[in-house]
Amino acid sequence: MPNIAPIRYRAQVNLINVVDHMIKGVRTLKKLFLCFLIAILFLCVAGPMTAQDEDAIYVLELKGEITKATESAIVNSIEKANEDGAYAFILALDTPGGRSDSTFNIVEAMQSSDIPIIFFSYPRGAIAASAGTYIAMASNIVAMAPLTTIGAAEPIYGYDPTTGEAIETPEKVREYYTAIMRSYAEANERDTSVAERFVSENLSLTPEEALTLGMCDVIASSFDDLVEQLDGMEIKGTVNGEKITLETEGLSLRFLGLSLKDKILIAISNPSIAYLLTTIGILGLIFGFMSPGWHVPEVIGAICIGLAIIANGYVGFELGGVILMGLGFVFFVVEAMTPNIGLYAIAGVASFVFGSLILFSGTTGGEGRFFDEGSIKMFWTTIIVMTAMISGFLIFGLQAALRLRKSSPTTGKEQMLNEEGVVIEALEPAGTIKIRGEIWKGYSEENIAVGERVKVISIKGLTLIVEKIAEEVKK
Repeated sequence: MPNIAPIRYRAQVNLINVVDHMIKGVRTLKKLFLCFLIAILFLCVAGPMTAQDEDAIYVLELKGEITKATESAIVNSIEKANEDGAYAFILALDTPGGRSDSTFNIVEAMQSSDIPIIFFSYPRGAIAASAGTYIAMASNIVAMAPLTTIGAAEPIYGYDPTTGEAIETPEKVREYYTAIMRSYAEANERDTSVAERFVSENLSLTPEEALTLGMCDVIASSFDDLVEQLDGMEIKGTVNGEKITLETEGLSLRFLGLSLKDKILIAISNPSIAYLLTTIGILGLIFGFMSPGWHVPEVIGAICIGLAIIANGYVGFELGGVILMGLGFVFFVVEAMTPNIGLYAIAGVASFVFGSLILFSGTTGGEGRFFDEGSIKMFWTTIIVMTAMISGFLIFGLQAALRLRKSSPTTGKEQMLNEEGVVIEALEPAGTIKIRGEIWKGYSEENIAVGERVKVISIKGLTLIVEKIAEEVKK
């Protein structure tokens, strides 16, 4: 009988070694885990400390309407500048106006800032109209580039559908916004009597006029020129209750970029773009339903409607405007199906125009808007052009297409009989077929799959009654 003691001994030694290695491995993992926790804690504590950027002036450059999208970009940039410990924040803006609620939210973020806020109407030829003027008056420094303008801050609540002109706000509302402008100017040591005129008289000023009247502090042709002129200048108002004399010599500029999401939202939330997306979306859905089997118009329409819903949410819209625009499209389609142009065409144009004007007449909360006269005229022009194009295309183009479709089964009935085609949407028993390059509704007593060839045996209205072509008949 062999001696198994050495074997048992070696097994015991191997087992002890395995256990020992496992214990060492666990200890190593514990050390690694502890180091990992220490590193996380260090990053959490040291992160904010290393983010200080006291030698930089943060800059955000934006162009376009003041919407919820631009509000988010501006407020987030102000917060980032404060969190990073920047020396100051420059908001370079070119805007015709926008939502009043977004404007006041931006001002609230500015007033909560721990660093000076510098408003810069930039680049050359830019405007700081309406909403931009409120933001400027709430800033510690107002700078303007050559050939820019500031002012025209009277709020509007809608458009006159008969003229396209802005509807003047009631005196009580105008006084309310005048008081807001006056309070911003007073808080930043500006002439309140001039600031009031921005609202009460729709006053607009050039850089030179604004500088003379104390509504502007610096005229600068570039950011470097602005920083150079700011050195040694005392801010208007206070920051955290303290007066600050700016020392900008040697400071660098850090330009804040926008995320892809912000760029897309800002682009589509322009009222004109949002309006075009809405009209194209509705138009695409109508054509999609009237030409089954193609699928392209309804897909494009659905995408545009989805983008329009997002855009209108940021711009602020009136549901009644969307309903009237949709009703206008319905009238156009009904008119296209009637022999002569008449009542439905007039009703369609009226509904579409009224709906377009009402669409952006206010915000979801009814706070109103700020727009300059140029933006109002541009939007009115867009409405006129789109109404003419869509009404003409739907009434005349669709009417001609329907006449062509209707003429085929009557004048060419004998020619359609025995014509061969291909199934493009399965007949179960109804579907769509393609004959002579045209899409038709098809019907068969038996189910026929996509790609099968069929032959017309009769016509019922606009539907072709077909049968499957037997294999032996195929060529």
